[in-house]
Amino acid sequence: MKKTLFLAVAVCLVLSCVSLADAQTSAPAPGTPPKVITIIREEVKVGKGAAHEKFETNFVRAFARAKWPSHYLAMTALSGPSEAWYLTGYDSFAAWEQDRETTEKATAFSAELDQLFEKDAEFLTGGRNIVAFFRDDLSYNPASMDVPKARYMRVITYRVRPGHEGDFVEAARTIRAAYEKTEVKVPWAVYQVTAGVPGPTFLIFLAMKSLQESDEGIARGKAIQAALGEENGKKLDKLASESFINIESNLFNFSPKMSYLSPEWVAANPEFWSPKAEMASRAVPAAGRKAGARTKKEGALTPAGKKEEPPKQ
Repeated sequence: MKKTLFLAVAVCLVLSCVSLADAQTSAPAPGTPPKVITIIREEVKVGKGAAHEKFETNFVRAFARAKWPSHYLAMTALSGPSEAWYLTGYDSFAAWEQDRETTEKATAFSAELDQLFEKDAEFLTGGRNIVAFFRDDLSYNPASMDVPKARYMRVITYRVRPGHEGDFVEAARTIRAAYEKTEVKVPWAVYQVTAGVPGPTFLIFLAMKSLQESDEGIARGKAIQAALGEENGKKLDKLASESFINIESNLFNFSPKMSYLSPEWVAANPEFWSPKAEMASRAVPAAGRKAGARTKKEGALTPAGKKEEPPKQ
């Protein structure tokens, strides 16, 4: 059984990854993960997933009517606890603060959100708000990410023993070097949590167009192990046993109905993100499509929008 614990998770990294939610007002270049992300984790009552999804569309409509300048990506758990995650990206902590302050000043909008949060509690058992910042030095080929065309997200959570942050950094760089050696073109994004969960905690995000990519990742595992070499394998094994409290890997399914995304994001994969609008556009004669193209409401959300209500996250 003594395969290195870190290497066991490294096999997961052979899947495929993408950026997260698009950053708001001062968005980074396409494919570049936002520098700061907020994550709203909602613990959904067992058996209430469908009802919760239906209710969440009220938030989407509220942000659309307000034409809010930031957006969020929603996803629901396929493994692990019954949860829904909402990710919003920002170019900086200052941008996040500005978004929060603007939301608070929009009194009518804030009041509507408060009412929705109160009703949303019917479907939840708890929640948590998380803030994290991008670690470009530990990520792999993040510029090649293309999350709008993905449908699933794998999130690997590393909980590190206090004082052992450097060990995680060393392990992550060792794994990345193995990928570079094998020339595997599979990107991932690493975020370090700054608030919301016991730390130090790191999150690795990998997006997939299909779950078949998990099969392909497992098949490439031997090549990555060979690239690591025996010495590095033993070193990673030692780091995993001494430096990490635990490692958890879970799969999530993107939810178009619960997401509030930019028109550019939707246009990248309209059949998935806005299937009804896409079908309608196909039914309109070519000459009339331009006039009837505006079927997607514009707007936005953010953790300021999906407010950081303590009970909410």
